[in-house]
Amino acid sequence: MTSETSMLEDMITRFGVTARSSLAVASGNLAFFAVTPKAPYDVNLSAAEQVAQLFEKAKERLALTGSSKDKLLFVAIILADMSDYEAVNAVWDRWVTPGAPPSRACWQAKLASAALKVEMIMVAAR
Repeated sequence: MTSETSMLEDMITRFGVTARSSLAVASGNLAFFAVTPKAPYDVNLSAAEQVAQLFEKAKERLALTGSSKDKLLFVAIILADMSDYEAVNAVWDRWVTPGAPPSRACWQAKLASAALKVEMIMVAAR
């Protein structure tokens, strides 16, 4: 391992590491993570209800990495069905810190489970 590689490793903090992924990863003053609703996923929940669960997990991940929702820089919202866009926005608008909304993108994609209606990828300052 070179000293440059070792220095880079020292700048990276991984939280909740498993064989497949980490709950969150921080490097310097940035934190990166993805959130999904609570597993096992409840197929009966609406996209808005799943987003509410997702925001609870996001709050925990932000705290874990030494951040908070007012420090969010970017959020990618992935919907299983774009017809849920307005319902998700309604929950988003109540949750986001007034005057400090992050940059965001939203698109539709097939998610890992048919029960999943929404997933988010977040980047925050710490």
